[in-house]
Amino acid sequence: MKLKSLTVFIAVAAAGFPLMAQADLCSPGYYSATGQNPGVPAPPGYYVPTNGATSVTAAAPGYYVSSSASTAQTPAPAGPYCPISAMTSFIPAVPGYYVSGQASSAMTPAPSGYFVPTNYATGPVEATAGSYTPQSAMTFALLAPPGYTAPSAGTSLVTPAAAGYYAPGFGNSAATPAPSGFYVPATGMSAPIAALPGYYVPGPGYAAPIPAAAGYYVLTNGASGESAAQPGFYTPIGAMTNEIPAPPGYFVSNAGSSAITPAPVGSFVPSAGQAFASSDAAGRYTPITGMSAAIVPGDVNNIGYVSQADLNAVLTNYWPNSPWVTLTNFAGLCNGQYEFTLTNATAWNFSVLVSSNLTGSTWTYLGVAHPMYQFVDPAATNGAPQRFYRLNWP
Repeated sequence: MKLKSLTVFIAVAAAGFPLMAQADLCSPGYYSATGQNPGVPAPPGYYVPTNGATSVTAAAPGYYVSSSASTAQTPAPAGPYCPISAMTSFIPAVPGYYVSGQASSAMTPAPSGYFVPTNYATGPVEATAGSYTPQSAMTFALLAPPGYTAPSAGTSLVTPAAAGYYAPGFGNSAATPAPSGFYVPATGMSAPIAALPGYYVPGPGYAAPIPAAAGYYVLTNGASGESAAQPGFYTPIGAMTNEIPAPPGYFVSNAGSSAITPAPVGSFVPSAGQAFASSDAAGRYTPITGMSAAIVPGDVNNIGYVSQADLNAVLTNYWPNSPWVTLTNFAGLCNGQYEFTLTNATAWNFSVLVSSNLTGSTWTYLGVAHPMYQFVDPAATNGAPQRFYRLNWP
């Protein structure tokens, strides 16, 4: 086999000194103090990009050199980073931080409204509606607490539910209006309040209950409306929890009334809770308004009929003042017996009183004047002083 000849050319300098052969220089990735072979491989974290190097170059921040005799540095990929020079490997971005591009020397904290849950993140995750991240570099989003909402994605703050609305539980993106019968008086509430008896809430989203109007009432909790007092009943003021029956002598003719009406003269209301008055029956009367029963003429004690006591009371006042009843035809009979007649009266028994002095106040009872209106006065003699007589009922 024929071998090819190898020709070595040696250049001579003008001064006559020979130059170093090109093959004796350190290769890229190697270096020496003189730049000649044999060279030393660049250690990890460093590299030699050219021939004949007398020193190594440290990997810049954002780059790394993982092996020896390297001729170039490697940029840190998106997700990890290299914070200092001469690094042999990259460092992963930790939760709460991210690295969006290559050759980064620092990681970026997730801004408020965002979070980073894992290592090697290339970007932050937006907090969804109903959750929030109040500060940077958070690793997870927080759920909006009860009474508050996070209405949009990427929010760093929560919003309190407005008065009239509430936010139950965690993670609300919107508040709920208070339902009918309930109300929410303040912001940031997690539950509505039932309207108390006497109050009602007619629709959703109310911040305060409404008191029942006069003439109306609310019996139970959580009412969405008021009830009108029925005929015979009334509610004189607002916010009442029940209707009141009209008392005897008074009535309520219409529903939803705040006042009672007295029975007019000539009528009466016998019991409570009546819608109308009753007219007096024949033989009875009601002389004033607001009476609960009609009375019989002369029935002073209101027992339904004229008793002897009623008659005595009436006649005691009637006899002395009546122009139709007078004592006439007075006559003296034998043995101290006397007689008289009464106009317009027969068969009445009257007590006979006697006095010797009309100006005095002492009258003596003699007895009863019988139907013939005769009586005996034993003291009446021819020699006795004058005598005066009067009748008394009974």
